[in-house]
Amino acid sequence: MRQFYQSTYYLWIVTKGIFAFAVMISAVSNLGISNLRGPEKLVNFIGLVYAILLLIDIIMSLKWIYSKPLKYTTGVISVLLGIGLLILPFLANVISVPLTFIFAAWIILLGFFDLLIIKRNR
Repeated sequence: MRQFYQSTYYLWIVTKGIFAFAVMISAVSNLGISNLRGPEKLVNFIGLVYAILLLIDIIMSLKWIYSKPLKYTTGVISVLLGIGLLILPFLANVISVPLTFIFAAWIILLGFFDLLIIKRNR
């Protein structure tokens, strides 16, 4: 698995950037809604923190700095988010179940990329 992640290192860095950008836009726009309930605000706030952690991790990885606590945090959040997305089609109506499962698997793989602390080749 490490070899797979090592050979696709920049794919995962770009994926982090896309996810961070998308989650940040979504969380900020949702937090601007005035009639959100407490749990909805909490989820959007956690999403915003997750996006910021991903951006910090991207910057640090590109500077050859690897923080284990940061990697483990983003990895655990990614895996939990992916598991939540796997459960989502059973609890709510989603537009596309197959697409939801593919997206969940991608986020879980991203989480494992962080948990394994893959470093780029010199």
